[in-house]
Amino acid sequence: MRQKKHLAGLIGTTLVVALVASLVLLAGCTSGGQGGAAAGAKKPLKIAIDPWPGYSYAFVAQEKGFFKKNGVEVELVVKDSSQTKPAYKNGEVDGMFGVYSDMLLMNSEGYGGTIVYVVDYSVTGDAIVGRAEFNSLADLKGKKIGVEGINTFSHMFVLADLEKHGLKEGDFYIVNVPASEVPRALDDGTIDAGHTWNPMKDEAVVKGYKILGTAGEVPGTITDVLVFTPATVRDRPDDVQAVVKSMAEAREYLATNRQEALGIMAKNTSMSVAQMTDGINGAKLLMLDENIEAMKKSNETTSLYGSGRIISDFFIGHGQMTAEPEFDRIIDREFVNNVKQAKTG
Repeated sequence: MRQKKHLAGLIGTTLVVALVASLVLLAGCTSGGQGGAAAGAKKPLKIAIDPWPGYSYAFVAQEKGFFKKNGVEVELVVKDSSQTKPAYKNGEVDGMFGVYSDMLLMNSEGYGGTIVYVVDYSVTGDAIVGRAEFNSLADLKGKKIGVEGINTFSHMFVLADLEKHGLKEGDFYIVNVPASEVPRALDDGTIDAGHTWNPMKDEAVVKGYKILGTAGEVPGTITDVLVFTPATVRDRPDDVQAVVKSMAEAREYLATNRQEALGIMAKNTSMSVAQMTDGINGAKLLMLDENIEAMKKSNETTSLYGSGRIISDFFIGHGQMTAEPEFDRIIDREFVNNVKQAKTG
C-alpha cells in the first residue's frame, strides 16, 4: 500500500523526478523487504525439557554453541516433568524431551509427534525407593506406591518391576505422586515407596530410604527420546536436522570433556555435579551409531520397535490404546542417518 500511495503522489511531476523518485522507492522497498525478513525471521525452536540427567547434555549443545554453529536458534524451556507434556499438547513448544512410552500414548490420543533422536535407556537412574524396613519389592504387598501419573511410563515401570517380584495389580495401592514429591510423600506417610530419579533419588537415600528396584530390571520400559510436532518436522526440517546434529555433537563432547560437560549439565538442572554424575551413570546415553541402531526394526528391547511393542501391549491391556501404533509413522530415522552420512562422507 505504501508503494501505491507514493506513486500516486508523483502524478504531475517531471519524468526525471518521477524516475528518480521511483528508483529511490525501489531501493526503499528492497531495503524494507530485507528488514521485513529480519523482523519476520524464524522464531527459536522451543523444546521442553525437565531436569533429567539423561538428556541434560542438551544444555551443553546450547552453552557450547553447537545449536548456533549449526544454524538453529533453540530455546530450552525448562519445566517439571509433570508439565512438559501439557506444554507440548497445548502448542507452547515445538518439541520436547521425554519418555518414549508417553510419546506413544500421546500419539494415540491425537497429539502427533515424530521421534528424531534417542537419548538414553534408563538403567539405575529410575528407581523405586521405599522405607528402610523393606528388603525387596516383594515386601510392598498391601503398601502404597507412588507413580507419576496413572497409566504412564512411571505406572508401567512400577507394575512391571513388581510383577518380576511376584506382585500383581491389586496386591498394592497406586498413588499419583510426582517424582519431585516422592521424598516428601515418604516423609509424611502418603506413600510407602515411590518411583523417582535424581536429584530426588539421592535425597531419599540421604534421608534413610532404600532403593528397592531400578529400570534396568525391566529393559525397554524407560527410553528417553526427542520428539517434534509433525508440523515442525514438515515446515522446518533443516532446523530439526541442526538440532539432531547438535545433540550428537554434544554427546561426543560429554564423552571427551566429561567434567566440563557435567558442570554445565548440573548447573542448568540445579543439581550437584555428584548428583548429575550418578544420574548419568544410571543411564545408557546413546552415541550416534547406537541411535541409528535403536531406530532400526528389531524385536530387541534396545530398538524403538521392540520396546514399542512391549509398551503398546501394556497400554492396550489397560484400555489406553486400541491398537498397536504405526511405528513407521512415528519414528523418523532420516535425521540421524543424515548426520552419519555427513560424518563419513
